Amino acid sequence: MLLLATSASSGLAAQWQTWRETADIKVSTLPHASGINYIQVEASFDAATVDVLLNVMNDTQAASKWLSSSRFVDVIARPNSAEAVVYTYFDSPWPVSDRDMLTHSCLSQLSANQYRLDILSTSAYPAPESKALRISPVQGYWLLTQTPQGLQIKHQIYADPNGSLPIWLVNNTALKNIIKSFKSLKEMIKNPKYHNTNSQFSAGDCRVFNQLNIK
Repeated sequence: MLLLATSASSGLAAQWQTWRETADIKVSTLPHASGINYIQVEASFDAATVDVLLNVMNDTQAASKWLSSSRFVDVIARPNSAEAVVYTYFDSPWPVSDRDMLTHSCLSQLSANQYRLDILSTSAYPAPESKALRISPVQGYWLLTQTPQGLQIKHQIYADPNGSLPIWLVNNTALKNIIKSFKSLKEMIKNPKYHNTNSQFSAGDCRVFNQLNIK
C-alpha cells in the first residue's frame, strides 16, 4: 500500500518539505493533486521494538491515549494473522462534523529487521452505523526498522476527510494531529505492559492485499 509510497518515493522524494523537526520526530509534506498533502513522519524511538509498537497498535482500548482526536477504535475483522480491518471514530470541534474511517491493513516482513504495515481504506466490510463523514480514500504505510539502538519508523499517509472543509484547514489539522499522535506514541511505548510480549500480528504474504482497490 501506499501506492502513495510508490508515487511519493519514486521521483518525488526530493519535493518533501519539512514542516517540523525535533530530536526524534520529523514531519514533512508533499502536495497531492487534490490539494490535500501527503504527510510523512520519520521517528526514532530508543529501546523500542517492532513488537512493542504493534502491541500498542493492537491495544485498541487505549488508542485514544495516543491517536489524536480519536474517540474509539474497534477491530471489525481479522482475515488472517497478518491482516486487520479497523474502524476508527474521530471527534471534531463544533461546528465541524465528526469523521470516521474503515481501513484494511496487512503486515509483511521485508528483511530480518524490517517490517511494513500497509493501510488502505475499504468498504468491503460492515462498519458501525454513524452520522460521521467517512474519511476516504486513505492510503498509508508504516515502515519499521529494528536497529541496535531502538526502532526507526517511517510513516506516510494520505487521507481525504471529505465534506466542505477548506484545504488549508484540512492540511493544518492533519499536521497538528499527527505530530501530537507521535509525541503521545513515544510515551505509550515506554509502558512496560507492551514489552516482553509477542504481538498478535504476524507478518504474512501481502501480495493479494496489495492488489486490492482503494474504497
